[in-house]
Amino acid sequence: MFELNTQSAPPERTAGQSAAATYRRLRAAGLNPREAGSLVGHLNGLSTVPGGWAIEEVEHLLFVRELVRLGRIGS
Repeated sequence: MFELNTQSAPPERTAGQSAAATYRRLRAAGLNPREAGSLVGHLNGLSTVPGGWAIEEVEHLLFVRELVRLGRIGS
């Protein structure tokens, strides 16, 4: 009989790796670079912007968000 272990969490991945992997999958599915970047941004809580997001912009913002969360930068 199969038993689900609810005590262990899945291994953590950094937001950048996850964003890049999602971007690659979306591009492989046929989205153009701005569409894929904007969707990755949306999935990570970024607002839409005119012209869409580039993946480099999304990854940079996720990096800065993590620095703020860790208390490395901030007001």
